[in-house]
Amino acid sequence: MRKFVMSLALLASAATAAAQSAAMKPFEINMDRVKVASFGGNFASSKTYLIPTVNLVVSARGSVWAKSGGAKAHGKYYVDGLSKPMLQELASKIQNDLVTRMRAAGYTVLTYEDVKGEPDVASHGRDKLDDRYGLPTTGGLGMPVTFVVATPTDAQAFDSPVQGPAWWLRGIAKAKDLIVIVPEIKFTVPQMFGETESGYARDSAGIATDPAMVFEGAAIYGMNAKGGTPSIQVQRHGKRLAAEVTGMIRKVSEDKTTFSSTWETTSGDFVMTLDPVAFSDGILRVGYAVNALIVSETAKGRH
Repeated sequence: MRKFVMSLALLASAATAAAQSAAMKPFEINMDRVKVASFGGNFASSKTYLIPTVNLVVSARGSVWAKSGGAKAHGKYYVDGLSKPMLQELASKIQNDLVTRMRAAGYTVLTYEDVKGEPDVASHGRDKLDDRYGLPTTGGLGMPVTFVVATPTDAQAFDSPVQGPAWWLRGIAKAKDLIVIVPEIKFTVPQMFGETESGYARDSAGIATDPAMVFEGAAIYGMNAKGGTPSIQVQRHGKRLAAEVTGMIRKVSEDKTTFSSTWETTSGDFVMTLDPVAFSDGILRVGYAVNALIVSETAKGRH
């Protein structure tokens, strides 16, 4: 991974709408990092599908520690520009693209609009919205990271049981003889990591940042009419980046206490201001590639 700290002037406030560039390059899924599971059937046991939502998961703030001997460093970051309208529009574009691809392949596809009046859907709980972002939030990756979870609309931010976001729709799957598909795609931006060095009578620790967007992986959850739960897991694509640069990082504060050459504590706060076009391109190029994978694996199941 490239390791550098960018300390540049902040960009102007990010636009609220997702801006896709005409030069957006396609993303290639590494098939060595794809696992397809068929529990009680695959994605091809019906020609009718329900795609009720898409879960777009993006890091919003976090922190990391580095330690070497008596030297410690702590960094915290906040992502500026993760507007609710932009993220919901990106989730909507990914969902619409998947629906279009599935229909073009000859399948009947239902969406939230087709089932929102069903009792199971109308009465199902929605995730609580965070006051800061206006979107649900969650943690993960084994370190202090907060993610926002965007769906095309607030009404599609369904509360998920522990069995997965498609499980609660098993009644509709059975009644309508269809397969439910719920994609969940995760990204981190920026990257923050500790750097340490040890030598004779000297230890040092620091924090480095990188404005790259990493595709952390995707999970495609399924539910068929017989209660089967097929799935597609796409593992982390760390070196195959969603975007190399998605904005600018500025260190806004730093506190440093030095006791000796082997004992010091440093802490810093960073703000990542997004470039809305670069950010949107990174999200969409991966989202569209995941959609193509879903259609391809669905077709394979019919042979």
